[in-house]
Amino acid sequence: MELEHVTEEKPSLWDRFTDTKRRYLTYVEAIVFEMAARDNVILSGRGASIFLRRVRHTLRVRITAPERVRAYRVEHQQELTGEAALHRVRQNDRERASNVKFLYHVDWDDPLHYDLVLNTERMDVKEGARVLRNALENERVRPTPESRAEVKDLSLVAQAKAALLAHPATRGLHLSLACKQGQLSVSGMVEGEVMRKAAEEILGQIAGVTAVQSEIVVLATGRTPVRV
Repeated sequence: MELEHVTEEKPSLWDRFTDTKRRYLTYVEAIVFEMAARDNVILSGRGASIFLRRVRHTLRVRITAPERVRAYRVEHQQELTGEAALHRVRQNDRERASNVKFLYHVDWDDPLHYDLVLNTERMDVKEGARVLRNALENERVRPTPESRAEVKDLSLVAQAKAALLAHPATRGLHLSLACKQGQLSVSGMVEGEVMRKAAEEILGQIAGVTAVQSEIVVLATGRTPVRV
């Protein structure tokens, strides 16, 4: 499944009644955190501002402009009529807002999801870049060894969720995962020893995981596992 399709296209009506949404979020989260763990990167869209709100040294930026300004730019860049350009801008806004609302249950226009909002009607690219450079000088967004380690741990948890979801033997499991300095801990209940071993083996093969601490409980025959 391509990242572009996963994050930019609104799921169909049928997808709403399947586990597709869960897979969307799990895989995209894994990709976003894997890229963030590389450090010194720029992530555009993909729900990054929502996923990375827990990361201390992330600067979440929204670059926008009034509707009429964006329509004017589209009109001249794509050689459209004014009416067609305005329609395209409004349609794009509706689709993106609907997609973000469906996937993340947030309003993408809410300024509280961002640390900085730039209105390009009132500043050009050069001035916007200057504002961003100044913001990046803030002590809060400077990475530390501790904050880098936290991102790496978050990335390993996200990759672990994706790995379990991708494997047929563990796709239906609902396990709790946590990570501290590369040591992955997993807990929950499964129906058989085969499932427990499969989960532990999959987690142990993730690059960067130094150890797996398993508290997975195998239920007695006939009992139903409870989601945790």
